[in-house]
Parts: sequence; C-alpha cells; structure tokens
Amino acid sequence: MDDRHNAVAERQRVTSIRILHRDPTGKVFDGGVEYGVEQFAGQVPAIGDTILDPGVIAGQDRNDPQNRSIWTVVGRVFNPRDREDTVALIVESRDGNLADEAFA
Repeated sequence: MDDRHNAVAERQRVTSIRILHRDPTGKVFDGGVEYGVEQFAGQVPAIGDTILDPGVIAGQDRNDPQNRSIWTVVGRVFNPRDREDTVALIVESRDGNLADEAFA
C-alpha cells in the first residue's frame, strides 16, 4: 500500500482524537478533551505538527495570539485504553506570542 492509501484508511478508522499533555518534567496527563478528525482538516496530526489550541478563555480575544496556546505533537498513541477508534496525541504546550500572529 502507498502512503496515500494508508492515510485514507487511517482516517476512516479513527473517529476520536484525544489530547494528552506532556509537562516539562516529562509526565503525560490526560487533558480530558477529544476532537473529531474533521476538526484537524480531516487528518490525524503527526509528530512534529503544530496545532493551534481551539480553546480560548471566555471573554478573551481569540484573534490575539497571546490568548492562545500552541501545541506541538511529540507522540501518538493508537488504541489508548483499548479504544481502537481513537488516537491520542501527546502534545507539549506553549503560550502564543506575537510571532504566531500569522496563524493564531
């Protein structure tokens, strides 16, 4: 199978993407949030991808990059907790800044 076929097959099987956070000490904890593949442009983000956290604290300007968190995918776990339709992304988070203005 080629890579394109593998990617299509992966999208068809995955219905949920769960976010796990890795803190500066290396501990991974469950963020308690799941997204559908459609919320990531129909793709399962890969290691090294950057994600703009879709959440913004109520009352804050979502167009101000300093009010956003930026996630970097550092790992992927398929079948987390025996949920075969789910992939968990392990992310490291940082605060957005003015350099992120182009996409935040």
